[in-house]
Amino acid sequence: MQTTRLFGAICSLHRALVRNNDVNLAEYGITSVQLHTLIFVHIKTMLNQKVCQRDIERETGLRPSSVSAMLTNLEKANLIERVSSEEDARTKYIELRPAGAEICEKNKELMDKCDEQICGALSKEEQVQLKNLLSKVQKSILNK
Repeated sequence: MQTTRLFGAICSLHRALVRNNDVNLAEYGITSVQLHTLIFVHIKTMLNQKVCQRDIERETGLRPSSVSAMLTNLEKANLIERVSSEEDARTKYIELRPAGAEICEKNKELMDKCDEQICGALSKEEQVQLKNLLSKVQKSILNK
């Protein structure tokens, strides 16, 4: 679908990138949002911080029911486990299983595939210009 609005073009590009990334992730049986969640847990774990479902809801912007379903799927795939807090049994922390940690380790390869798709369409100068423009737009949005 062709759009004359810049916002629409960015949204369309985003959807295409997510679809392509999901194809890259298919061999691991996960989606982009699930990878984002695994990496979020991995990074927090490396910082010796515990992660609960509410943290993932804030990070992804997803509804509690969506995050709960996603975590159930990741748990069934043996990528994460929910561990009860020692202080409060009602609180469950999310921890990576070895297979989930392995996917996080392969994240650089996955990101390289995505970068190749984007950079293949642009010259080096255009890549620098696009990064600068995206940074400028992001700063503008975050400062409001």
